[in-house]
Amino acid sequence: MLAPVRAERVGDYARASRAASTWRAYDADLRHFHAWCAQQPVALVAVPAQPSTVAAYLVALADGGYKPSTIRRRLAAISVGHQLAGAPSPTGAPQVSAVWDGIRRTHGMRPTRKTALDTDLLARVVATFGDDDPADVRDRALLLVGFAGCLRRAELVGLDVTDLDETPDGLIVDVRRSKTDQDGAGALVGITYGSHRATCPVRAWAAWARLAALTDGPAFRGINRHGHIGATRLHPGSVARIVQRRVAAAGLDATDFAGHSLRSGFATAAARAGVNDRSIMRQGRWRSAASLDAYVRPGRLFDRDNPSGRVGL
Repeated sequence: MLAPVRAERVGDYARASRAASTWRAYDADLRHFHAWCAQQPVALVAVPAQPSTVAAYLVALADGGYKPSTIRRRLAAISVGHQLAGAPSPTGAPQVSAVWDGIRRTHGMRPTRKTALDTDLLARVVATFGDDDPADVRDRALLLVGFAGCLRRAELVGLDVTDLDETPDGLIVDVRRSKTDQDGAGALVGITYGSHRATCPVRAWAAWARLAALTDGPAFRGINRHGHIGATRLHPGSVARIVQRRVAAAGLDATDFAGHSLRSGFATAAARAGVNDRSIMRQGRWRSAASLDAYVRPGRLFDRDNPSGRVGL
């Protein structure tokens, strides 16, 4: 039998196999599953669960209006929960697989995508910013660096001042950890100087670092209503709120945009400009062309190879 300290460390490393946000989602999903089992007319066992229990749970979720993506994640949480408990997972049983396939065919798996904040829209947004207000200066740097670096929300707010190095060629950004880099190998991303001063990400970062007197610590920080710059980093959810507030100020519908609009906007704009997939994948650190395709396809709908414009209509 393992000593308590050693057993605790086993648990620590097991949880380190996935991102903290993933575990939080799994924990919430498992609590929901346990609560659902307990609320049935005859209480059901959650772990180890029978395949019929999981199948009935999936049906309840689908009939309750849950999105297939949410149901898929809860199915994954149930599987992981059984694995950690040393119990056989019921999620691969034919009965469960059949119900899950039926849900996908009935409700579809197409995600609801937010509008891409491409170059033209981003320029329209940052045109509303001033040069002296701390929030304006920070948000200009946040949006432009996030866009040009094709950064995920967590990557963007996870940056420290020392992760951004201004050079004669542009800004070198050290992304120390990301969603697709669970081993923490890190990646360097190059951001060149922009052709227009108002939308140049390198100059925007330099202006924010200078105004906030940044030397170390978080690169992007909270600012209170009095304009005081704090010492703590922004939360990933803050990126979405900043994007939505700023696009609304530019006369756009905030509900069409989210924090991910920066990343999808860059991929769309790069594809529209004729940048090859390999270069876009390197900038955004996509591992496969299939993952990138959903981002770049909108930017290439009307490129020169579109057959509808070449059939003589």
